[in-house]
Amino acid sequence: MFSFLNSTVLFAAAAALIPLIIHLFSRRRVKVIEFSSLRHLKEMQKRQLRRLKIRQLLLLALRMLIILAVVLAFARPTSRNGAVGSHAAVSAVILLDNSASMSRYVADGDLFEIARKRTSELLGTFSQSDEVCLLPLDRASRHGTEGFVSAAVAQEELARLGAGASRADLQDGLVTAVELLSDAVNMNREVYLVTDRQRNSLPETAALAGTGMNLYLVDVPIEEIENAGVISLDFGGQLIQPGHDFDLVATIRNYGTQPTDRRIASLFLDGKRVAQHEFMAEGDSETAVRFTRSISGTGFHSGYVEISDDKFPGDNRYFFSLRIPDRFNLLLINGDPSAKFISLALVPPTSGGQYWSVKEAVPGELSGIDFNQYDVVVLVGAPTLAEAYVTRLQSFVKRGKSLLITYGGRTDIDWFNEIWSGAAGVTFDTPVKASFSRAGYYTFLSADMDHPIFSVFGFEDGKPPEAKFYTLPTMHLRGGARSLAMFTGDRPALVEAEYGNGKLMTFTGPISPEYSDLVSHGFFVPFVSRMAEYLALDLSNFDIRMRTGETATRALLVEGAVDHAVDLIRPDSTTVSLPPEEEKGALVVRTGPLGMSGVYRINYNGREIDRFAVNIDRIECDLATTDIDQFAVALGANEYRRLKSDDQLGEVISGFRIGRELWQVFLWIAVALLAVEMLLARRSAEE
Repeated sequence: MFSFLNSTVLFAAAAALIPLIIHLFSRRRVKVIEFSSLRHLKEMQKRQLRRLKIRQLLLLALRMLIILAVVLAFARPTSRNGAVGSHAAVSAVILLDNSASMSRYVADGDLFEIARKRTSELLGTFSQSDEVCLLPLDRASRHGTEGFVSAAVAQEELARLGAGASRADLQDGLVTAVELLSDAVNMNREVYLVTDRQRNSLPETAALAGTGMNLYLVDVPIEEIENAGVISLDFGGQLIQPGHDFDLVATIRNYGTQPTDRRIASLFLDGKRVAQHEFMAEGDSETAVRFTRSISGTGFHSGYVEISDDKFPGDNRYFFSLRIPDRFNLLLINGDPSAKFISLALVPPTSGGQYWSVKEAVPGELSGIDFNQYDVVVLVGAPTLAEAYVTRLQSFVKRGKSLLITYGGRTDIDWFNEIWSGAAGVTFDTPVKASFSRAGYYTFLSADMDHPIFSVFGFEDGKPPEAKFYTLPTMHLRGGARSLAMFTGDRPALVEAEYGNGKLMTFTGPISPEYSDLVSHGFFVPFVSRMAEYLALDLSNFDIRMRTGETATRALLVEGAVDHAVDLIRPDSTTVSLPPEEEKGALVVRTGPLGMSGVYRINYNGREIDRFAVNIDRIECDLATTDIDQFAVALGANEYRRLKSDDQLGEVISGFRIGRELWQVFLWIAVALLAVEMLLARRSAEE
C-alpha cells in the first residue's frame, strides 16, 4: 500500500510542466534566406542534428522529473511495509496520571516518581521527526494549550510536572488525545497511558472505540495497599462562639480489607494540636472520632484533623476553616408595630467575646445608610421600599450577607410577591383576616431540630412552645426554599432560601400582640436572637466541602470600593493575583482549578479578607485497581500493547510500528537527476 502523508503538496506537481512551457515558447522560427556562398552547409550531417535534438529532449525530461521528485519528497510518500526508506514518523499522546492516588508509596518508592522515570524512558524512544504531547490527567496541573512538541520539549515539561492532588480525569484526557491524533499527519498514531489503573478513574465512555489508534499501557508497580483516610468533618449545625465548647466529628474510612491497628487521630486548630484520640476501624468500614473544643477569640480560624501516617498520606488530613466576626451589625427597618419587640429581643448580650450593634431605621430614611456595613438586615413587616433600596438590598444578599423578613398585619402581599417572592421562595396567596375571633388559633406544629436555630432548644418531641396566632396568611413555597418550622394547618412558619451567595429567611406569622401572643413567651427572645446569630455567623456552609480540582468563586466582603486585584495565598505560601469580577450584583474572584489541598487565604491591601479550605476528592482515596484487560475494554480499545516494567521500550515499540517513509529516496533521486542534468547541459553548451 502506497500513500502520501502530506497529500496537499501534490498540487505543486503541476510545476513540472514549467520547463515544457518554457521550451515551447522559446523555440525559434527559422527564416530561410538564400545565400549562394554558403550553400554547402546544406550538406551538414543530419546525424549530428538528431543528436542535439535528443539531448535537448533529455534535458527537458530531466528538469521535469527533478521538479516532480522534489514535490513527491515534500508530499511524504509512505508504504506500510518494505525494506526501502526510513521508519514512518510518529504522532503520540502520553497520558501521565499525576492524580492524588499516584502520591503513594510502594515497595520501590514513590509511585509518581517511578511513573515519571518510566515516562522519561518512553520519551527517549522518539526521534527528531516525531511529535509528542505530554498530557497530565490532573487537569489543575495543565498549563497553556495542549499540542504536539518535540520529545526534548516534552522532557522539559515532564521535569516541571509534579504530583497533583485532584482526581484523574481520564475521560477528558482520552477525548483530547483523540482530537489531537485525528488531525495528526503521521502514519503512526499512538496513545500511551501511564497510570495506576484506579477503578474510580474509569472513563464514562469508551473514547477510543473505532479510532484505530494504537494503545500502549505502561506498567507501574501497582500494589494492593491497606489505606485509611479522613473523609469528612461534621460541625453538627452549631453556632460557634468564642469561649463556648463545640463538637467536631471526623469520619474515618478504612478502605482496606483488614482491621486497622490502634492509630491516633489529632485535631489541630490554628497551627496547634489541641486534642487527640485513639481509633480502630474494621475492614471496609467507617468509624467516627469526636472532638470537643472551644475557640478563644473572634476572627478567622482554620485547622485540620490528622491521622497517623500510612502508605498514602494524601487523605490523612482533612482541613476546615471558619470565621467568627468581632461584632454583629444588624440593621432593623421598622415597618410594623412588632419592630419594638424585635428590637428589645436583640438587645446585645453582656456575656461572651462578641457583641451586637443594632441600628433602627424607617423605610423613608434609608438614603444615608450603607447596607454593606451590616451583617444582617431585618425587614419588620415587609415594608414597601423604593426600587433603589430594593436593588441595594438584593445586591447586599447576593454578596453573601443575610436578610430576615417578617410578615406583619400591614404587609402588602402583592408588592411582596412581586419583589421578594422569587428570592425568598414564599408566595402569599391571601393576607391575614381583617376581623377574626380569638376563640380559635394556630400554633407551632414542628421544627427542624437539626437546624442550628432550633438545635439548642431541646423541645420535647421536636415541638416548639404553644404560641397562639389568631390569624395567618395563606402561602405556598417555590423554588429551592425549605421550611424550617410549620404551623398547624400545614402552613410554613419559617422559610429559608439561598439567594446569590447569601441567605434570605422569612417568618410568615404576624408577631404584633394584636395577632399573636408570641412576644409574651419566654421562647420569643432566644428565638429572635438565635435567628440573628445564625444569619450573622453564616455557619450553614462551613468551608469543608470544596475539593481539589474545583474552581472557587468567593464573594469579596470588603468595606468600600475594590479598585485593584486581590492576592490568593496558596497552602504552599505561593501567591497569585486575582482580578475582581461582577456577578449578579456581587463582587467576586474566581481562583481557577485548585491544585492542592489545604487552607487558602485572600488578602486585600495586606489584610486578610477571606479564608477557605480545600480537601482531596474522596474518589482518590479508594486505591482499588482494575484488571488490565477490563481497563482496556473500558477505554474502548479493541486491542492494546502492554509495556512491562522490564521491557526495553525502544526495541518493543519499534517492533509494533508500521510504515516506511520514502521522501529521502525521492530526494536522492532528485539530486541524482540534477547531477545528470548539469552534466548534459554543460556538454550541450560546448557543442
